[in-house]
Amino acid sequence: MAGSLSILTAGCLSSLPPLGDDQRYGRLDAPPASDPTYRKWLPAPSSLDRFDEPYHFVALDSTTRRPDAPEKFVTGQAHLKASLDYFGIGFENYDRVVSSRFGTVIEASFEPSAVIETVVDSGYERTGEYRDFTVFARSDTVRRVAVGDDAIVWTSAYRHAAPNLDAIIDAGTGHRLRYHEENRAFDRLITAAGSNPYLGVNTAIHDPTGRPVLMADAFRFDEDAAYQVVFYYYRQPDNVATREALERGLREEDYRFTSEAETFDVAVDDRLATVETRIPLDDTDELPPEYDLPQVTWGLTQEDEPARATVRHEAGESVPANRLFYDLEYQSAPGGIDKHPLWPEQRSIDRGSTATVDLKDRPEARGLNLVYSTGDVRFHVLFGADLQRTTDD
Repeated sequence: MAGSLSILTAGCLSSLPPLGDDQRYGRLDAPPASDPTYRKWLPAPSSLDRFDEPYHFVALDSTTRRPDAPEKFVTGQAHLKASLDYFGIGFENYDRVVSSRFGTVIEASFEPSAVIETVVDSGYERTGEYRDFTVFARSDTVRRVAVGDDAIVWTSAYRHAAPNLDAIIDAGTGHRLRYHEENRAFDRLITAAGSNPYLGVNTAIHDPTGRPVLMADAFRFDEDAAYQVVFYYYRQPDNVATREALERGLREEDYRFTSEAETFDVAVDDRLATVETRIPLDDTDELPPEYDLPQVTWGLTQEDEPARATVRHEAGESVPANRLFYDLEYQSAPGGIDKHPLWPEQRSIDRGSTATVDLKDRPEARGLNLVYSTGDVRFHVLFGADLQRTTDD
């Protein structure tokens, strides 16, 4: 477990009194982190049939709304919530969320039978048991969910780069090697970072000076402020940045730090560098609409004659209808988003609500996205599915 910077960097180089005009450098004292118990859910790459870098994940030890927090924290928490299906508990009641390229783990106190009832009622079908977890699946966008006594494991072909439900459960139950058990650099990084209200880790990235590192990006809080604490573990022991080099790099570009950051504390200890910044909390009581995203299980059914797709709200929170749109993907124009009203005649979209998209005159459409927008340029894709189109040879 890593504590505050004073514990992390005892006996190492640290920054001197404030300097510079816009950015200042001085001693900060971020609250300590707790033990990184989330690491049990992270399978070792060597235990997988195939693995492609980077190894990245997000771990939240708090899902309580923080509208007074820095925008980067609020955005990350909101987007993670909206990426998940709804399992009858509610995001703010989770004790921990760990989301990696392999899937998402939810730790919480719940009655398994109630979660199973929600899962079945929202379109999943039971497929069996795996290591004391009851497993369900659906095929509209391929998803699997496993319900245990105090954890839910969920994978989605749309949300996760390499879905692997079995590997996550194996690691979590001690039947598979975990990443920190085989990789000293990764172990050092997450031991330093610990558990935090929000933590993002990426093993294939670079520091502000361009040197290759494993990075952990954390947010912590006390009564008056938020602290962003970023750790860099250098891949090459002979290519470690000095404190002065990091400070120069941060002057040239804020580099992944929240835009509110002004004062930095930089320290280097062997191959591990730590940068802290302190951000005063504001007096905001409510989330801006663009971050008040819903947690919903969405479903999609398709028909060939007539050619159409039907979106269904299967379970979860109510959503204002005027914030929901659909977008069709075309191979000729990847990445663009066009917003078309989906429920123009309704006010609120709840469980059981459906909307049908006519595809008769859109034979080249290859995917459908459900888009949440507050009317400005900001939007978030809540759900996406490939369109299974039949063609004549």
